[in-house]
Amino acid sequence: MTFTNELKNLLDEIDDDFKPPLSSCLNLHDYAQKMYKCATIFSVHDEGKLVAAMAVYSNDPNRAVAFGTMLAVSKSHRIYGLGPSLIKITTDYLKKKSFKIFKLEIYKTNPRVIMLYKRLKFVITSETEHTVFVELKLF
Repeated sequence: MTFTNELKNLLDEIDDDFKPPLSSCLNLHDYAQKMYKCATIFSVHDEGKLVAAMAVYSNDPNRAVAFGTMLAVSKSHRIYGLGPSLIKITTDYLKKKSFKIFKLEIYKTNPRVIMLYKRLKFVITSETEHTVFVELKLF
């Protein structure tokens, strides 16, 4: 199985965590392919199965802003702290690459994730009707 297919399977599993589901807004296979081609992905496998992934677009030539596009953790593995661990690994990587800011967008229907990022020192910078934008200064 290719990594893109593994990533798509993980997205299928967490699809209903999003309101509306991600699959109602985009093609999950195409999204997995885009992440694979364009993002830096940190992942965790358990017994050969992808159980968590953090994807970040870190292609800003000025290394000013990196954008987190997805944090996905299998429902069966959420008790292990994989999300915070992947965020820490990602921020450490971005600091080593001299990025200044790590941004991402979170659906307001997922307050648990908003609290996670706040706990990790991300601050809310703006909001829309449906989403919250958070960022962490990396310097």
